[in-house]
Amino acid sequence: MKKISQKLVLIGFATCLLFLYNRLIFSLSTIKEKLYHSRAHYYQWKFGKIFYTVQGRGSSLLLIHDTSADSSSYEYNKLIDTLAKNHRVYALDLIGYGKSDKPKITYTAYLFVQLLLDFRKNVIREKTSVLTSGRSNAYATMACLQNPEVFNSLIFINPGDFDDLSRNPKRKDKLNKFLIELPVIGTTFYNIMFSRLMIRRSLKNKFYNPIHLKLAYIDTFREAAHLSGSASKYTYASDLCHFNNVNIKEAISKINNNIFIIQGTRTNSDYEALINNYKSLNPAIESSTIDRSKNYPHLEKPESTLEVLMVYLH
Repeated sequence: MKKISQKLVLIGFATCLLFLYNRLIFSLSTIKEKLYHSRAHYYQWKFGKIFYTVQGRGSSLLLIHDTSADSSSYEYNKLIDTLAKNHRVYALDLIGYGKSDKPKITYTAYLFVQLLLDFRKNVIREKTSVLTSGRSNAYATMACLQNPEVFNSLIFINPGDFDDLSRNPKRKDKLNKFLIELPVIGTTFYNIMFSRLMIRRSLKNKFYNPIHLKLAYIDTFREAAHLSGSASKYTYASDLCHFNNVNIKEAISKINNNIFIIQGTRTNSDYEALINNYKSLNPAIESSTIDRSKNYPHLEKPESTLEVLMVYLH
């Protein structure tokens, strides 16, 4: 009985240490306030406050960041000022990301589609073009399928692969999601996966030239992943375990809106095959490539990215 009591005390002590460790990590990761923005606005949505910025005049353009848990509208930091010269540019943090609220829920594609449609209706209030990064193109695609008349052009930077977007959660994914969402243990795992070292390693793999990877990017992505404390892990759990996936093949084939693809040529996947897969379903799709860039051409080679965008958004 005494040994059992000692083990329980040790377990309790270890749990307290992990709890304090996690609190410290969340505090240190957000102390620099890299995501502060003087043009900050909040849209009160049904599932929480949505952070967004808006600037410029002209036709509306909505910017949607990638789906990694450390993503935010900061991705477009090097594009917005130039785009705002000819467009009214809206850049939002999706629910569960960046400076938006992060409710402890399962994040699905349907949730993000509804957010985009409501944001367009209640904030933008006119037809808008959309620029996406990574797998978030799936949400813009499904939103456009539901209400094509409220969207102009869709522009996808390194869009998601059809096979990846079509994966459904399996039994092991549901178990993994449950474990990640556990208090203390799941939070500790999340903080390890989004430590400064791991974020640096992840971003280094997403940049063609490591010289372009600035320390400010690492700090900002780290802050985005840790705002709202342990609630941040719910987005990660849903993304890692495929709960936010949606098959967009039929939607791509049916959409009559202009669709443009901008692809980094040095991504880890076969970019030519990916572009051809999209065009096989919708031959009207146009594409351009940004040489010597990977997942973030808009951060790594913003001038080249803007040149292409100026053509597509004329």
